[in-house]
Amino acid sequence: MVTRSGARDNAPLVPVRDWLIAGAIAMLCMATLQLPYTLGYLTAAPETMYTGLLVNVEDANYLTIIQRGSEGSWSHSLRFTSEPDAPAHLYLFYLALGHLARVLGLDATAMWHVARAVMTLVTFGLTFGFICAFVRERGARWVAFLFAILGAGFDWVALPWETLDPTSATPADLKMADAHLFHSALTFPHYLASIALLLILFWCAVRLLNENHARSKIFLLAGIGACANVGVALVYPFFVLLSCGVLAGYLGLLMLRAKRFLPRETLRVAALIAAVVPVVAYYANALASSELLWVWSAQSQTLSPNPLHYLLTFAPYLILAGLGLWRNGLGDNRRAFLWVWVLVVVFLVYAPFGPQRRFLQGVQIPLAILATCGLYEVFLPRVGRARWFVSLAKRPNYSAKGLQRLLVVLVALTLSISSVYQWISAVALATAAQPYPIFRPRGEVAAMDWLRGRAAADDVVLSAYLTGSYLPLRSGARVYLGHVYETVHFQSKQRAVDKFFSEAANDVARKHWVRENRIRYVFYGEAERALGAFDPAGAEYLQKVFANKDAVIYRVREN
Repeated sequence: MVTRSGARDNAPLVPVRDWLIAGAIAMLCMATLQLPYTLGYLTAAPETMYTGLLVNVEDANYLTIIQRGSEGSWSHSLRFTSEPDAPAHLYLFYLALGHLARVLGLDATAMWHVARAVMTLVTFGLTFGFICAFVRERGARWVAFLFAILGAGFDWVALPWETLDPTSATPADLKMADAHLFHSALTFPHYLASIALLLILFWCAVRLLNENHARSKIFLLAGIGACANVGVALVYPFFVLLSCGVLAGYLGLLMLRAKRFLPRETLRVAALIAAVVPVVAYYANALASSELLWVWSAQSQTLSPNPLHYLLTFAPYLILAGLGLWRNGLGDNRRAFLWVWVLVVVFLVYAPFGPQRRFLQGVQIPLAILATCGLYEVFLPRVGRARWFVSLAKRPNYSAKGLQRLLVVLVALTLSISSVYQWISAVALATAAQPYPIFRPRGEVAAMDWLRGRAAADDVVLSAYLTGSYLPLRSGARVYLGHVYETVHFQSKQRAVDKFFSEAANDVARKHWVRENRIRYVFYGEAERALGAFDPAGAEYLQKVFANKDAVIYRVREN
C-alpha cells in the first residue's frame, strides 16, 4: 500500500536524509525559477530598465502594495482608479511584506523577488512533508513530490471553436499559473502562501480527525490549524470557501462512513472554521460599506474556461488517480480526504463566484498523491504481469524492477514537459524578446520617478493603460486607468482614454473632460503616442513640467 492503512498507523518519521534531499531539490528549483528574472536584469539594454515582472504588466499592483506597506501603512487603497476610496485592511500579505522590506532595507521589487524565493522553499518543503503524511513507500514519496512540483498536463492549444486573445487564461498549462505548483512558483508569492497555509491546515485537520492525541497536542494542532485558516483568509478572503468547504465535506464523509454523528470531530472542525468568522465578517462589512470596493470586487472576475481545458491539463493525474479509484474506491479515511479536496475544487471552479479558477491553487498536490497511488497500486503491477513486459525483463541486462523504474521516469518526464516549456519561454522573454512594457525606457521610468514627492497621493495622472499599470509604483499618485480589476469601470475608462489621445476629440471637449474627471497630470510617452495623433504640447490648458527624450509630463492648469 502506498498510503497509510489506518487511523492509528504510526509510520516511522521521515529520515533526516530525505528532508535534506527534499530541501536540496527545493533549493535547485528555486534557483532555476529565479534565473529568468536574473537574466532579465543582466541582459536589459542600457537604455531600458527591467521592471522585474514576467507575466502580466498589471502585477506591478502587488509591488505597489508592498511599497505602501514599506511606507508604514496597514491598509490598502485603490491606486489604479481615479475615484477616492476609503482605505481598508486588504492585501495584508503584501502590506506585511512591505513592512518587512522597510526593516530589511529593500525596495518593493527586491522584496517581491525575495518573497518568491522564500515562499518557493517553504511551499515545496511543506509539499514534501504533506506527501509523507499520506505516502509510506520511500520511492513513491519522491515520485509524488516530483509530480506535485514539476508536473503539468497537455492543454497547449485553443479548442477548435475558440479564438483566444492575449489576456486569455487558456490554454491552462501555458497561461494559468493557478493550475500548477511550478507555474505558481514562477510567478506569484501569494499563490504559494495560500497553498502553504492550506497544507498546514489540512495536515492538522487530518491528524485531528483520524488520530488519538493527548489533550495538549489536540489544542496544539487545533491552534496551528486555526491560525493557518486565518492566514488563508488574510491572503485570499474568498479562499475560505475552499478551506472550510473541504473541512465540512470531509467531516460529512466521516459521518457517512461511521453511520453516526461524530460530536468530537464536529467540535474540532467547528473550531477550525470558527477562527475565520471575524475575518470574513470584516471583509463583508468593508465591501458593504464602500461602493467603490463593491464595484472593484464585482469586476474582479477570473472565470473558469471550458471544462475540456481542465480535463486536458489534469488528464495524466486523473487517469492514474482514476485507476486507484477504480480498484480501491475512496480508500481509507486519509486517502478519502484527498478526494474530498479534489471534489470540492471541481464544484468551486464552476460555482457562481467571481474567482472561479483561483480555487485550483494547490489541487495539484492531492492529485499528485492520488496519481502516485494509481501508478504504484494498479498501473505498474498490471504492466508487470503483461506478457511483453515479462519477456523483456528476462533478457540479459534487464530486470523487472529496472524496467518499472524506467516507466516511472518516463511518466515523470512526460508530466514535466509543460513546466520545462514554461521555464524556457520565461528565459526567452527575459533575454531575447524583452517586450515593452516589461522592459521600459529609462527616460519613461525617470519621468514617473519625477512625480514622486511632487504629485500628491490623491492626484490623478492620465496615461495610457500600459503606462498606468506601472506609474503608481514609481510616482505614488493615482492613475485614471491602469488595472483591469482595480480601475473601476475599466472598459468605459479605456474607451475614454483612447478617445482623448486620438483625433476623435477636440481640445474644448478634452479640456472639459480632464477637469470633470479631476485629472491633475497628463503623462505622454511611448504608449500614449501609440494611441493617436493628439499632441498635448499644443493644448493651452496643459503646462509642461517635465520632459526628456522618452516622456513628457503636463500639469493641468487650474484656470
